[in-house]
Amino acid sequence: MVKRQILIPSIAFPRVEERLKVFGELDIALWSPEATQRQDGTQISLSELTPEIAWIPIDMFFTGQFLEFVEVFLTTGSVKWVQACLAGTDAPPFHQIQKAGIRLSNSDSPNAGVAEYVISSVLNVVHKWPERQKQQAEQRWVQEGWREIGEMKWLVVGFGSIGGELAKRARAFGAEVVGARRTQVVDNRATKMITMTEIHNELPDADIVIIACPLNDETRGLVDENFLSQMNPESILVNVARGPVVNTKALLTALDRNELNHAILDVFDVEPLDSISPLWHHPSVTMTSHIAGAGSGITSRGDNVFIEQLTEYLAGRPLRLEVK
Repeated sequence: MVKRQILIPSIAFPRVEERLKVFGELDIALWSPEATQRQDGTQISLSELTPEIAWIPIDMFFTGQFLEFVEVFLTTGSVKWVQACLAGTDAPPFHQIQKAGIRLSNSDSPNAGVAEYVISSVLNVVHKWPERQKQQAEQRWVQEGWREIGEMKWLVVGFGSIGGELAKRARAFGAEVVGARRTQVVDNRATKMITMTEIHNELPDADIVIIACPLNDETRGLVDENFLSQMNPESILVNVARGPVVNTKALLTALDRNELNHAILDVFDVEPLDSISPLWHHPSVTMTSHIAGAGSGITSRGDNVFIEQLTEYLAGRPLRLEVK
């Protein structure tokens, strides 16, 4: 019986080696930029490489080997299913994978980290930590109060897995969480659920507005001049979705007009962000380099997702994270 071949980056293999032993029918090919080989060290030439399955662990992004790895398995022409490590699959290499007729699964492994990033970033702004640190450096004894986030209304635009993780954390503080999705659903993780068409009814009263929706034709430019003009002047906008969901020019104008208080941005239209962008130095912008999901648990959670989805794939069952 011919074993089904799976291509795994050698850097990630030791973490899942023991758990893969239950799949005795697999022919495991280990890839590195230097060579592709079997577990016994026997090298595999490109002509001999015929993987049915490929796994893209987070290591491929941390090491900068993502594009090279994708090119290798696409060249084989044999891959039928790819398990990725990210929630978003709108980057060109993922489009190539789907265009080749290959099934693709994303991952919810970054989502707990993204939720923690949002909470910590909002706390940083609400508590005015940069100002407090400046007071300390200048040896100024200043006593000021702050508004507790548990007294705030949080509006999550795109209430999926990230929204659920965020709601769990925000509600632990006592916050009201309103989740928005394309269609009306019941989701007890939120205080209240609405549809995307009802967002504008909630904006005037929302203190924290989190953008966590996928980027598509419907959401591109969603946060525009009209959206921003309806926000609470004391509110905070957080974008952990994709840069093009927010109209950057409109956002800068709205901030300058005090239509909202602050923007926390982890994603941008073009990444890395151009050095001449006014976002770098705007006093009402806190920005990071697309690292919201890079918490310490992303690797182990990603490994777990891979094993879970591999089990389902080999059994011929539906994949809960398959990208349609």
